[in-house]
Amino acid sequence: MKSDIPKVLHEIAGKPMILHLLETLQGMDFKKTVIVVGYGKQEVIKTVEDWLVNYPTMNVEFCEQLEQNGTGDAVLSAKEYLKDDNGYLLVLLGDVPFIKRSTIEKASEKIISDEALSLVMSTTLTNPTGYGRIYRNGNGYIKRIIEEKDASVEEKKISEINTGVFIYDNVSLWHYIDHISTNNAQQEYYLTDLIDIYNQNNKTVSSYLSEDSNQFRGINSPEQLLEVEKSL
Repeated sequence: MKSDIPKVLHEIAGKPMILHLLETLQGMDFKKTVIVVGYGKQEVIKTVEDWLVNYPTMNVEFCEQLEQNGTGDAVLSAKEYLKDDNGYLLVLLGDVPFIKRSTIEKASEKIISDEALSLVMSTTLTNPTGYGRIYRNGNGYIKRIIEEKDASVEEKKISEINTGVFIYDNVSLWHYIDHISTNNAQQEYYLTDLIDIYNQNNKTVSSYLSEDSNQFRGINSPEQLLEVEKSL
């Protein structure tokens, strides 16, 4: 972001992006919300805690990702806060702040109706460059997610992309997450590798394809921040 400010505290329409996301979650039926922090953790925690004064019934905890070693590592850092809970775990991204409540609700209904242990939220883009591609099996379920840097020329032509938002059966997540490795171009723990692991264990990976790709716009540069603010 070319700034010392933690990314999720950059403001959109006068409000830190993480608070846009938390406002969507506020009032939904979640047992708890765990925020993974790293760089600038004290600033992030203070911003959220100041906001929480107005929402005393919202159960929010913080955990620290000690090393920035990928999305899988970020989720794994929250294990001690979540491993004993039943039900489903929704994984969101702090720099994708405008996912709609209705999208979360519909995806939650889908994983239950499919009786699946995991669900990927996807969308289609005219230009999918930079995003992980969705690769499906013959039954239409997701077989794997191919990261841009690991994709072949043909795989890069796929227009359906991973939004980075997932739902997991909580018990199965902590059972399988230890199988993730760093055998990839970035040498990081990709959360997306779980999809392949579920398939290897003959577990169905469901999906929710949203036609509204704008709600999944990520913010990774000052230019993208400005674009999102203008559109909002």
